[in-house]
Amino acid sequence: MMRSNRFAACLSATALLAASCVATAALADIKGSYTLSKVTFQGNAQVSTEELQAALPYKAGDSIDQAGLQADADAVGAVYQKHNVGASISQRFSMLHNKATLAYTLEEKAPVAPTVTHVGITADTVTVTGNARIKTADILAAANIRPGQTVTQDQIQAAQAAISGLYKKANIGSSVGFDFTNAAQAQHINLVFKITEKPDDN
Repeated sequence: MMRSNRFAACLSATALLAASCVATAALADIKGSYTLSKVTFQGNAQVSTEELQAALPYKAGDSIDQAGLQADADAVGAVYQKHNVGASISQRFSMLHNKATLAYTLEEKAPVAPTVTHVGITADTVTVTGNARIKTADILAAANIRPGQTVTQDQIQAAQAAISGLYKKANIGSSVGFDFTNAAQAQHINLVFKITEKPDDN
């Protein structure tokens, strides 16, 4: 006779604060160890099944117990955290004799990017792309934003203006934008000034 236990792992919908948890009461119902015959995923669109499978510490063919189930759930949560994607995760463990299957159902949330506001966030790194005619060091000096500094939208706009002024002084046409990616810590970003240099007029 097939028996199954269903318990839920949860991730915060705020991607940068994502953390997995499994209901301990349901986990306590899992006694002994079983040979894991199959692990499946359903509902994952933003994270590939291959990446989730690769992250699992316990895979098909391994012996798994209560602690192993928790470890696998934590590993799935960690992958979603790495991608800054919140998700509700349910884990279904079905047993037949000494064999078992593990099925994950995922309800993904939209990725959450930090918003640059007047409150300020921390720029862990500051880099430049697209510059060929003016040195990166000179551009960063003009921007006057250092790694580890707390920055605001106004400071970033001032940095863009300063970089544009540097190009204007050198009689080089340019457009200066910026972008950022999430860093490992909440409210931290990796800041990139993106420069498009224009050819000289003939």
